[in-house]
Amino acid sequence: MKKYTEPMMEYCGFFATEEEAIAACREVNRGLNSKDPACCVVVDGPEDNYAVVDLETAKDLLDFGGDSPLPCLVVTD
Repeated sequence: MKKYTEPMMEYCGFFATEEEAIAACREVNRGLNSKDPACCVVVDGPEDNYAVVDLETAKDLLDFGGDSPLPCLVVTD
């Protein structure tokens, strides 16, 4: 997976399992901290899958107020 240096504002990728998504997210985030704008996170995908998205996209997806059904996981090394 390509190393990103600025927010992408789009999906990084979809993965069938949470473990695959976490591994991909960890690779993208290597050397970053959770507040870095280039950081990616794992969210539930649109189907029965998981997505690795940039931080800004995750914030947009989770901006449903207190009723947001989407969990978010930030993975850094």
